[in-house]
Amino acid sequence: MKTSNTPRLCAGPQVVQQTPTKFWNIASVGEDSGEIVLYGDVVARQPVDWWTGEPEPGLYIAPESFMEDLAAVKGKSNITIKINSTGGDLYTGIAIHNAIKGLSGHKVVIVEGIAASAASVIACAGDEVQVYPGSMVMIHGVAGLLMDYYTLADLKKLQKDFDASERAIAEIYHAKTGIAVEQLRTMMTRETWMVGQEAIDNGFADTLLEGDGPDVSVSADKQVLLVAGIRHNIKGLHNVPSTIRINSIHAAPAAGNKPTGNGGENRKEDEPMTLEEMRAQHPDLVAQIEQQAVANAIAQERARIEAIDSIAASVGDAQLVRDAKYGESTCTAEQLALKAMQKQAALGAKHLKDAANDNAESGAADVGAAPNGGEEGSEADDKAKVDAIVGIYNTTKNGGKK
Repeated sequence: MKTSNTPRLCAGPQVVQQTPTKFWNIASVGEDSGEIVLYGDVVARQPVDWWTGEPEPGLYIAPESFMEDLAAVKGKSNITIKINSTGGDLYTGIAIHNAIKGLSGHKVVIVEGIAASAASVIACAGDEVQVYPGSMVMIHGVAGLLMDYYTLADLKKLQKDFDASERAIAEIYHAKTGIAVEQLRTMMTRETWMVGQEAIDNGFADTLLEGDGPDVSVSADKQVLLVAGIRHNIKGLHNVPSTIRINSIHAAPAAGNKPTGNGGENRKEDEPMTLEEMRAQHPDLVAQIEQQAVANAIAQERARIEAIDSIAASVGDAQLVRDAKYGESTCTAEQLALKAMQKQAALGAKHLKDAANDNAESGAADVGAAPNGGEEGSEADDKAKVDAIVGIYNTTKNGGKK
């Protein structure tokens, strides 16, 4: 989700590619024909690497230069728009929908895999929407990630903004399907998935194409949807059709292709591929997995450093903090806190031990308590003083006689 309160219509990022891939492709494919290919996440701007500032590799649909690129198909009589996207940023989706809707030619949208969330808004720009039996269309309500302090008035305003955004989407769906706006909003609230003919029955598509269409499978944890070879992060979605095939952690070879090399030709059908076989047969997929692993590692390291910085002041030991971040034995913020506590405990124990040694070496243990409140003299001295006082008293009392 976006780190703002901007309404959004879908979840997480797509899997990345080996090299940065442009987020769309718009081209003239004939004298009077044009084609627009929209694969990947719908985003407000091209993501960049936090460390380098370079564009993140991956499939993205963003508004940068989109209107300029549309010049390649403006004026064409026939324009084909191919979509395989689980959506993303709402306002970007509406902007692209309006831009395509404004083209003068006959626009045919082909849902080559999935048109979900904001991508379903874009699909409604077509004069004709075509789907395969396995193509999917999904609609749901807007959502946003809030990261700030908000008053009740702020939240009430945000609620009104979300409501207005959701009504705008429903109006676009209504123009395409003819379904009443309130009924559409109910469908959006419960996150409605439509497969093939279902999209046609609900008015979101017009034509059912021949063939089975895209190969679709979902991970066992329902976090990743693989559609026509494109991996979509669907974390946060709830009603993914149960009819979608569950895929295993190991990719299967493409239909009709038998594994070759590295002993693969003798491998049983249900035996997992080796890494070498995967790299030989699916280099792009392996590259995607490796790139995703790198991205995850960077994110985890960044989070570790930020967590350490958040407790550095309470640790109060700059060297200990540096070692935790960059030393030979790096650690997490939790481990750093434990080390700091252990160090303080060790310093306290040393202080007590040093104090005990100082006391032993001072000889204080050999000094006894002084009698008579600490005054000088022995008990015999005290008796002599008392006897003298009594003698003086008696002399005075008897006229100087003893």
